[in-house]
Amino acid sequence: MSFAELLATFVGRSVEVFFAENPPYMGTLESVDASMITVQINNTYYYSPPITVSILNSNIQYVRIIA
Repeated sequence: MSFAELLATFVGRSVEVFFAENPPYMGTLESVDASMITVQINNTYYYSPPITVSILNSNIQYVRIIA
């Protein structure tokens, strides 16, 4: 089972994604592809809607499943 296949079983759950010297993204795992994942994160501004970010699998150090 590959990393992408394992992570795909957690779509819709809350995750923290840690990667390359940046603060982690915390949000809801939306989709998983063989080369990237998408996570919906809350914007840092109070009235802004959530943002969807894409992260390449090769840049991910680890993913923590929250709930």
